[in-house]
Amino acid sequence: MSTDLSIYHNAQMGSFASTVEVLLQHPLITHKNSIQSNYKISSLRHIYKGVGINAITMGPLTAVQFAGFGYFNNITKNIFKQEHHRSIISSTIAGALSGLIAGPAELFIVQQQKHNNKFLESYRNVRNKYGISRCFRGTLPCIFRESIYTCGYCSLTPLIEQKLINYSPNHFKQKSIKTSLTASIVAGLVSGSVSHPFDTIKTYTQSHVNKKPKPLIKNAIKKEGISFLFKGIIPRSIRIVGTFFIFNECSKFYINSIYPLIKN
Repeated sequence: MSTDLSIYHNAQMGSFASTVEVLLQHPLITHKNSIQSNYKISSLRHIYKGVGINAITMGPLTAVQFAGFGYFNNITKNIFKQEHHRSIISSTIAGALSGLIAGPAELFIVQQQKHNNKFLESYRNVRNKYGISRCFRGTLPCIFRESIYTCGYCSLTPLIEQKLINYSPNHFKQKSIKTSLTASIVAGLVSGSVSHPFDTIKTYTQSHVNKKPKPLIKNAIKKEGISFLFKGIIPRSIRIVGTFFIFNECSKFYINSIYPLIKN
């Protein structure tokens, strides 16, 4: 993501980065969802269940995050003078908006993986049994999760990367894979830990669309303790670290190699 690019090019860069990320890391989503929703992965083929809807939705989702970050960063320059304050606020707003897309999309990913069926079958089951409004189950916690997540890769990763270069120039170089990976690990673990309870609530309520959310979560916490909110944190943290690194490197590749070819 870049504040120097247009909304269109930021959106295109986000779509490119998200496609690479989904194809590489979808099995981690399946594994995380299976832990949070208490179901077993039945076969090797099952680990890519829902990859189609995930790829289709992650493109516009990440496009909104990249483009929203650039847009809000530019229009708030006269309000927030310090770049890192503006970056945090812009990425948080962009993430919240993207949660409106991610919430419904991920409900059907969870339903596909849980029942091992196809997208249209999952959609019809939810719509016919519970009504169209149930398709938005889990959207609110998804908005909170995406706000933290987007702030992590748009603001925290570049900030940590620059700090590493400034404080330890002998070990961390500009445009170095080592620097990018180290920043992604730190930012990914922080963002993943803070946002994970929202992700667990989202996934668990989407897995049990036939039950009311509040009693469902209260009973789960009462039964399993506060650790329930952190189920699946290991595969999700691994995925977030990978995502931040992929997004960081894809952004650099797009700006340096793709954008010069298409900017005109």
